[in-house]
Formats: sequence, structure tokens, C-alpha cells
Amino acid sequence: MLNALINFLGFQSVWFLSLFGAGTHRSWLGAIALLAFTVWHFRAAPNPRGEIVIVLVACAVGFVVDTTFIQANLLAYAEPLPFAAVAPYWILGMWVNFALTLNGSMRWLHGRYLLAAVLGAIGGPLAYVAGIKLGAAELLASEVVVFGALAAVWALAVPLLVLATERVNRRWPP
Repeated sequence: MLNALINFLGFQSVWFLSLFGAGTHRSWLGAIALLAFTVWHFRAAPNPRGEIVIVLVACAVGFVVDTTFIQANLLAYAEPLPFAAVAPYWILGMWVNFALTLNGSMRWLHGRYLLAAVLGAIGGPLAYVAGIKLGAAELLASEVVVFGALAAVWALAVPLLVLATERVNRRWPP
């Protein structure tokens, strides 16, 4: 229970520092927080090898998702590093951050794919709203289009990442 609480607090800290940092042109704040959280997570993880796979899958999904939103001229990100045409490193860090919760504070979603989809459809767009308000992102199209697309993508991404996590856990048990 304590590890789940630390996992949740670590996730929230990295999430906030990533958005605040990008919005104030100090994206390194989120990167440092993510590094600290990742070190803690891998020391506490019963299956570090499986966690690496989960992180890589989430990072790949995040790269495709956020790069697609950029290429479709739906969103633009502050501190678009390394290139403005692709998802910035700090956004990919946020996907890694989310991946670190899938066997931690979000473990309760395992086997609950419909709930994961609902959580994604609501939580995904809300996270982007916060990012916009903190200056980390900017809408380039109508709110209805962008947030509708975000809801649809996150409604698919969260249950798929939960499913991938379950499969990795079965493939590489602790």
C-alpha cells in the first residue's frame, strides 16, 4: 500500500513539474523529477525487466499519438525539443511517467478495460487542458475537434497499455 501511495505521489509530482517546466521554458524540471521517480520505481519494482518493456511500449505509443496531433495541426507544444515536427522529449517523459503507474498505483485497472477506457476518455483530455492552462501546449484547432480526438485516442490507449502490461507481466513474471 505504501509503494502504491509513493507511486501515485511520484507520478503526480512528475506530471506537474513536466507541465509547469515546459510552460515556463524549464522542461528540465520534469526530466529531473522523472529521473528520480524512475530510479525509485525500478528499485521498488519486483520485475524491472518487464517494467522496461512497458516503458518502451508506452513511449512508442506516446510518440505516435503526440506526433500525430502535431502533424494534424491540432496541438503545438512549448519547448518542442528535439524538433517541432515530433513529440517533444518532455511529452514522451510523461508517457513514461504514466507507464510507471501501470503496475503501481494504477494496477487496479488490470482486467477492467471498460473502466480503463472511460478513465482514458476523461483523464486524457483533462491532462491536456491542464497543460494548456500551464502554457505547455496550445490548441491549433477547435476545442471540440481536439478534445474529441484526445478522448477517442486515450479511450483506446489506456486499455491497450493495461492489456500490454498484463501480457508483459505474464511473459516475464517476477
